[in-house]
Amino acid sequence: MKIFPCTVTLLTLALAGCGGGGSSSGTGAPATPAVSAAQKSYESVALSGNGGLHYLTGSLGYSSSSSGVLSINPGSSFYTDDSSIPQSPANGPQPISVAYTSAAKTLPLPTLSGGARYLINGTVYTAAFPAQAQVSYSGNNVLESYLATDGKTVIRAFLGTSYTSTALSGLISSSPAELFSGSLLGLITNTINGVSLYNQQASWQPGSAYLKVVRQYSGDTLFVGDCGVATTGPNITPCSTTVAALEGWFPRVSTTDGVTYQLGDGQIVTLAGVRAWVANTALKTAVPQYRVYYQSNGAIYSGLLTKDGTPLQTPALGSGTAQNFYIFLNNTALQSVKSALNF
Repeated sequence: MKIFPCTVTLLTLALAGCGGGGSSSGTGAPATPAVSAAQKSYESVALSGNGGLHYLTGSLGYSSSSSGVLSINPGSSFYTDDSSIPQSPANGPQPISVAYTSAAKTLPLPTLSGGARYLINGTVYTAAFPAQAQVSYSGNNVLESYLATDGKTVIRAFLGTSYTSTALSGLISSSPAELFSGSLLGLITNTINGVSLYNQQASWQPGSAYLKVVRQYSGDTLFVGDCGVATTGPNITPCSTTVAALEGWFPRVSTTDGVTYQLGDGQIVTLAGVRAWVANTALKTAVPQYRVYYQSNGAIYSGLLTKDGTPLQTPALGSGTAQNFYIFLNNTALQSVKSALNF
């Protein structure tokens, strides 16, 4: 069984009208809503006027000749997931603009695709790609809501609770260790036969910074996928069309999970608008997920549940240890990295 889950305009305040006679009940310009320290840090990078957020990703294979000439293997990539919002969400939700850009002038963007599917109120929805999303403020936090291809159904949401901006100066090679271990900037720190992937004497341009973000899932999120023949769109392949009720589905061998599930290894609940069996034990994934089997229209389907409040995590570079934060470069820092690359 396979699962294929998935890594705003300003509302102006109207001035109250006042009668004639020279007196006014208003106080002048409308007050700007207060934003929290975390929200200020977010805006300091995320606003399009400030250059937006840039998340490094990719995969590098390389070699060098006996004369020290560096060669990057075909199929390598080193690019950014770029996002920004036009204005502060303090006065209302803001749309996120999303783009992808190669960080290396010699490497093209890889072929990117989406198509992750989610079950919402008993209906399967496909995630929009590139992502369609909006940002709003929730208390002191930042809420990112991602939409289906219909442009209106929220399929998943992340609540950002911590945003820490760190200024960068001096040599790139002397940057904070977490920048290299906590982001794919660490990919360029390797050397081969003494040849470096970047100019180790290069410095950060003035104004460079990175944003360290802690986020969690907002609401239970059920990824769904095919049990057999791979499909795209909302019509997923069921695990069985002969078993209609969950009680008759067990015991069940999952080669994907490497587990034989018994009925008692989970709980039957109502989830995402359907009757579902949810495993008691999380799978060993960076972001904890739970195997789900659910019944719908006389068939059994499979999914993965990420529970409300689950921290977004990713393996630290070079280790299997999960870290509970993501690192984004500001635009000036990204341009510094681009200028320093030797490929």
